[in-house]
Amino acid sequence: MRKNHSHFWLKFFEIILLIIAFLTAIFLIMAGTEQYWRKPRVEVKVESRSEIDPNDSVVFSFNQPVKPSEVEPELKLFPQADFKLWWNENNTELEVRPANYFEPGRNYTLELPVPDGLFRTRTKIQKFDFKVQDFPQVILVVPSKEERSISINSDFKITFDHSVHDFNTDFVIEPQKGFRWESDEGKETFRVFSQDKLDYETTYEMKIMAQPASNGSPAPVREVFSGTFQTEKKPEPKIIRSNSAVIPEEEVIDHEARVADGRYIDINLSKQHLSMFEESRRLGTYRISTGKRGMATPTGNFKILAKRGRAWSAKYKLYMPYFMQFTGVGHGIHELPEWLGGYKEGAAHLGIPVSHGCVRLGIGPAEKVYNFSDIGIPVVVHY
Repeated sequence: MRKNHSHFWLKFFEIILLIIAFLTAIFLIMAGTEQYWRKPRVEVKVESRSEIDPNDSVVFSFNQPVKPSEVEPELKLFPQADFKLWWNENNTELEVRPANYFEPGRNYTLELPVPDGLFRTRTKIQKFDFKVQDFPQVILVVPSKEERSISINSDFKITFDHSVHDFNTDFVIEPQKGFRWESDEGKETFRVFSQDKLDYETTYEMKIMAQPASNGSPAPVREVFSGTFQTEKKPEPKIIRSNSAVIPEEEVIDHEARVADGRYIDINLSKQHLSMFEESRRLGTYRISTGKRGMATPTGNFKILAKRGRAWSAKYKLYMPYFMQFTGVGHGIHELPEWLGGYKEGAAHLGIPVSHGCVRLGIGPAEKVYNFSDIGIPVVVHY
């Protein structure tokens, strides 16, 4: 009887020990996985705009670090396109970049697998839709398309329906006339202009080509505009009875050469005269208009640094025909300034210092001085 009683208590203690061991194991397992019990669900949000440029990225942010191996194998893009993936250092941000470019005007759906479940042993597919900005469309052209009889001084203003920042844009104009273009800061409006005047009675054809900027292989080029413009007829020559820009010999006072050898240009600020000299011989003297008070033309010995047949002043929005630069900060000799409509300013001011620092010449003399001047010839400015 006593033996059976001892055996009972022995079994009892064995069972108690097994229960304690089992509870201890459960406690250790729970303690070891406490981080999973406390960790919140993985959440993701898209940081990019719903409409992106062709070579833009789609960026996703996670509320906690995510292993790339939990996301990358099942990440899909529809319609299919090659892409590359970049993670930030702590794996909380994922950037999906096109390997080349996303097709303009196309709608895409990106399926992003997000870790889910208590132990993140399964994934939940979340879908994100985005659209790629289409090719730019021309909404305004000045002068208007197919316009006839435009001025030979015309510029072309082109406005697109959105910025072409992520498109390579080219303006093809035939016949060639040294065309250039510049845009506003947002790259929505462009000004296309010629370095020289357009030709009379000529039809110019303009085509605008756009190509999405690509991170890899070149993207296709699309024509987004085509139009023709015809310039005005050449006017009948006018007889000019007054030639106040040329100074008669009897009015020339200061005609002593200040440079003995070769050609040079002499500018007398007191008399508002410009003279051309070659080997100390005066070839011609013309009435000029130099810088007004506060913007005086600098005095000293200079040289012709550059020449342009038809320079454009971005500051004052006008042309300066027969431009000859003689200072490093931009002072030059040129014909009367010409506004976009063709109006010549300042003919009545020759002989009076009213310019912003340049030396203005009348129509006719400016071309003569331009043809006389080579790069490097001296320019002497004095009172």
